[in-house]
Amino acid sequence: MKSPAYFRKRQRSAVFVGLLLFELVLILLQLWMFVSALEGIEAGKTTMVLPGAVVSLLCLGLNTWMLIGVEKTDHER
Repeated sequence: MKSPAYFRKRQRSAVFVGLLLFELVLILLQLWMFVSALEGIEAGKTTMVLPGAVVSLLCLGLNTWMLIGVEKTDHER
């Protein structure tokens, strides 16, 4: 029979992989917003600049929050 520590370690790895996949989605979203804002600026329309900046700041905040959570989990081991 496997110990509870083994199952906790496996669960921690699954959560970490899930966070990495979510991080990939955030990075792609941020890249898409950046490109669309640049294309808008190039076309002379600056209406996408403010929403792009807001979404980028939200992504930064979410990434920072996830990093703090991973650091806390790492220190609990």
